Amino acid sequence: MTEQQARELIENYLEAYNLFDVAGMLSCLHPNVVFENVADGIVTLRTEGKAAFQTQAAQATELFMERHQHILAFRLHAECARVDIDYSAITAVDWPNGLKAGTMFQLTGQSVFNFQDGLITSIQDIS
Repeated sequence: MTEQQARELIENYLEAYNLFDVAGMLSCLHPNVVFENVADGIVTLRTEGKAAFQTQAAQATELFMERHQHILAFRLHAECARVDIDYSAITAVDWPNGLKAGTMFQLTGQSVFNFQDGLITSIQDIS
């Protein structure tokens, strides 16, 4: 996969994410996609397969009024892209950790994408 192809695929995925377009996100993913969310070095969420990803992604759309991921930096090494991400969101509901509905937050993190057959085979969101 060329750098341009990888970047375009990731941008399409992020655009769908920002628009709460789960079907659009899924169109970028390999059937055996693995997703992990890592916070402070601990895997807090892991899904395996497109169906599990779809379930989690649909549930996540209910948590936010707005959300946006923006690429700050992009590096491709073979079939792996490391992307520095600026993330902002506004919560739609009260969260178990104490965040109240309407809370705006922003963070910077990194996402690692792997590819196979022109699709994303894994995503690891690290914050």
